[in-house]
Amino acid sequence: PYALALLKNYRSLMPMAMEANKPMFFLKSADGAIGSHQEAVASCYADFKKLAGKIAANAGITFS
Repeated sequence: PYALALLKNYRSLMPMAMEANKPMFFLKSADGAIGSHQEAVASCYADFKKLAGKIAANAGITFS
């Protein structure tokens, strides 16, 4: 009941995110997220959005 999410280890995105100084889920092709990396970025975005929704729900905040 206390586990909010089980997130995948997006280790291939982390170096790109650190170099671009932005979150993994905001990487673009200009940052080096090309091909399968772009799919991983989309998956990462969906995972973190789902997590944010659960946190907001637990806090009683509406989240869209």
